[in-house]
Order: sequence, then C-alpha cells, then structure tokens
Amino acid sequence: MRFFRRHFTVMIVAGAQARLRRFQVKGMQILWGTGALVLVLMLALVTPFLAWWGRSLSQDLAAAREERDQLAQRSAQIESTLTDLRTKLDGFEDRTSKLGEIAGLKVADSQTHAIGASTNLQQLRPIARADVMRGEADELVERSQLLARRLDTVQRAVEAHVERLARIPSMVPAPGLVGSSFGWRRDPFTGLQQFHRGVDIEAPTGAPVYAPADGIVVKTERHAGYGNVIYLSHGDGLTTRYGHLSAFKAIPGQRVRRGDLIALVGATGRATASHLHYEVLEGGTQVNPMRYLGGDGLFH
Repeated sequence: MRFFRRHFTVMIVAGAQARLRRFQVKGMQILWGTGALVLVLMLALVTPFLAWWGRSLSQDLAAAREERDQLAQRSAQIESTLTDLRTKLDGFEDRTSKLGEIAGLKVADSQTHAIGASTNLQQLRPIARADVMRGEADELVERSQLLARRLDTVQRAVEAHVERLARIPSMVPAPGLVGSSFGWRRDPFTGLQQFHRGVDIEAPTGAPVYAPADGIVVKTERHAGYGNVIYLSHGDGLTTRYGHLSAFKAIPGQRVRRGDLIALVGATGRATASHLHYEVLEGGTQVNPMRYLGGDGLFH
C-alpha cells in the first residue's frame, strides 16, 4: 500500500544538448498506466482472433439460415406430397366402394381427416411440424394397407359376381321370333287349353342353337313329345332345356360358354313345324324364360 502513496521522478533526456525533463508520478498512476498498456497489448493480440471468430460465426449463421430454408422447402414438399397421397387414397377408396356395391358388398368408409387439417403447420415449430407430418404419414401407410386388403376382398367378390352373371341365361338361344310364349295356350293338335312351359322360337331346320349362359351339358335324350332334347346346368339350381332339335353339337359333361354352339333347330317329336322349344327351370320348376331375356338377367 506504501507503493501507491509514494512519488517517483521520471527524467527524460531527448539528446546531449536537450533540456532535461522531469516528471513526478505516483505509484497508482504507474500501476494504471501499466495496466492500460497490458490491456492495449492484449487487445492487439486478441483482435485478429475476434475478427476471425466473427467471420466464422457469420458464415455458420448464413449456413444455418440456408439449411433452415432448405428444410422449410422440403417440409412444404413433404406436406404437399402427403396431401396428394391422401387425395389419391380417397379416390381409390371411392372406386373400391363402388366396385364393392356392384359385387353386393357394403364397404365401410375408412377415410379420415388429415392430422394437420385443422392446424396451420407453418405456425408450428420445426420439430412439432415434423412430428405432425410423421404421424400423418404413418396413418396413410396404415390406411393404404387396409385398402389393399379390402381391394383383395372386393376383387374376389367382383370375380364371383361376374362368374355368377355369366351363368344367367340372358341371351336368346336361337335367331328367330317367339311364336308361342310361356303360359296358357290352345294346343295345336287337340285345340284344348294347355299350359305351355316354355317359349317357342321360330327358326328353320339346321339353324344354330347357342348356349345362353355358361354351364355344363348334363344330358341329351330322345323325348316322345320334345323329340331330341339337350339339358344345360348353370349352377344354383338353374337349368335350361332345348327341344325339337335336329342334331346335338355338344355332349354330356362338356363345359360350354355363353354363345357356344350346342345344337341345331329341328322339328323332331310332337311339332307342327321347325322351331326351338326353350325352357328355364329353377329348382326343377319351369319359369318364364322372358324373365331372363333382358340383357343382364337382373329383372326379377
């Protein structure tokens, strides 16, 4: 402490002929001066480092801003992709539901609202926004898997429905006009009222007879009244019978498709002229064939 109170004389001589200059300084002044000199030297040494550090921070900040902008752009692209994917899934589900209805299935609606639909994602922090989009992506993946399984079910149902439609006798089996319809009529031989259990299609002998639906030839026979007769089974208890034929073009056990040639028109059996007698049987009982001759068979 005595050092701070003491006075010191400093003499400065500029040259041999110069005048001697004396200064008195206190110990405290010497201490402050020394400290100031040291501080100046330290600043001189540290300033280049501070300048380099400042430039480095500026570059890091610019890089961080660029990365932030890139992340924001990618976030917007991902959000747009998720929205587009959701729209496509909605359309895909609508088409699946319509196919299911055609096949007779009731397809439940699995459409859900977008997770971020009620939230402005731009107002969320990046981490929160990423969590929302990740959750929506997971939900869309789960939904797409559900729709894939549902489509498999609908596809099987549609295939079964198409196969069932193919077995409905909805095509006229021979070219010609209907002469006698299903129901009561006057018998051409006796003149008495008799129930006609099919329809007669007027056609010349040798005219083709086609299968009106997919089926299996179950029997061909010679009948006293119907002459040469062929039977087709179409499944589900549905059978068709064709009488007065001049020739068979299919054999028992043969699978036929709608439009395949199965016989030729004739006048065998109890017939006044060449024509095709055509019957449709449901569970062994004759029904009006005209119920099926509507193009698609769906007019019960």
